[in-house]
Amino acid sequence: MARDLAGQYPGVKRSLANAIRERNWLKRTDIIQQWENLLVKPSAHFPIDHPILLVIDALDESGDPESRKHLLPILANRSIELPSNVRILLTSRPLDDILRALRSCVHILSKAIGDIPESSIAHDIKSYISERLASVDDLFLDDNRLGLLVNRSEGLFQWAFVACEFIQGSGSRKLFTSEQRFQQLTNSATSGATPSLDKLYNTILQEICPDNNEDDIQAFQSVMGQVLALYEPLSLGALTAIRKQFHSGFDVYDINSVLKHMGSVLSGITNHLIPICPLHSSFHDYLTDSKRSKKFYIDISLHRNDLAFATIQIMKKELQFNICRLESSYLLNSDVPNLPPKIKQFISSSLSYSCRYWASHVQATLFNSKIATQVREFLNEQFLYWMEVLSLMKSVQIAAHSVSLIITWATVCLHIYNYY
Repeated sequence: MARDLAGQYPGVKRSLANAIRERNWLKRTDIIQQWENLLVKPSAHFPIDHPILLVIDALDESGDPESRKHLLPILANRSIELPSNVRILLTSRPLDDILRALRSCVHILSKAIGDIPESSIAHDIKSYISERLASVDDLFLDDNRLGLLVNRSEGLFQWAFVACEFIQGSGSRKLFTSEQRFQQLTNSATSGATPSLDKLYNTILQEICPDNNEDDIQAFQSVMGQVLALYEPLSLGALTAIRKQFHSGFDVYDINSVLKHMGSVLSGITNHLIPICPLHSSFHDYLTDSKRSKKFYIDISLHRNDLAFATIQIMKKELQFNICRLESSYLLNSDVPNLPPKIKQFISSSLSYSCRYWASHVQATLFNSKIATQVREFLNEQFLYWMEVLSLMKSVQIAAHSVSLIITWATVCLHIYNYY
């Protein structure tokens, strides 16, 4: 940063040259001394007639948390030592150490990519792809084909970058033309089925599970298995509530300890109210393909019993008569004053999910006597309470389908059980 500023402003260049000449030891000292002598003091020579923007791109790639531990407090707390016309634009994946250092500073404005309008992101990705592929001679790229790539990106620059690398032939077999690689990318069932994207995902996961530690990998597979096996994304709080009801022992893994490192591939990491799900469908496809993800492979079938059991347990524990504390049962839901806030207050996200999807989770399991017992007890004791919640959530139509799924599951399981 000091060198770039010196190249722009003669006064900064002279001040920096004097600092290096007089204090040659700065190249070997700590970063705090470098900050003060190479940036703060020369900044007295910054022009004041226009704004100055310092860009730090991809801070997460500066090293590991240990190598950043002295830099982050400087950026968080001492950036205000620079002149008032200086601004710093910092981009990064939402890694845990970076978020901890920056989130509590009132002078820092934080923006997540999820806050940017989809139309704006699509426009930027289109411009990026168009620029990157404009010089590819053996590729015909009109607006329609460009739109195909933009749609496949699903708003993710990560995919756009890897896609451009793939089409241009970076690391690809030279037997194929750029046109053929374009066709392969846009015609494949999986938008992210490229060696480059797999390599990128593998690199990210290696950071989360270093040294091939089996305990780390098992924790990762357990937590991500739960995330991927859900029929609808849930927030961290709801995921944790459901996980506490697992009966296989996998609840010993703390969800946040795994997910907090995955902000580059999952949404909802920085805001615990936002549902957690893959930023791009290609990450789901990668993890559920054993040939691609190898040791990180997620076998969703291994998590079905836990989710079936847990969703039933959530309902058995939380369902109750008049769950929203309504003063009268003679009013239509539409006539109840302030009903939406009451639903939000008394019906948790985990209960809402369980009421809507428990039958689907049960139907996806093989016969299990424990689950069968839980289903029977739930239907005998809390069926009407379940219907009440479905009514409040305007989801009564789910009831018939859910019961049908359970009847089919029980019938098939009965035949299998009697056969054996």
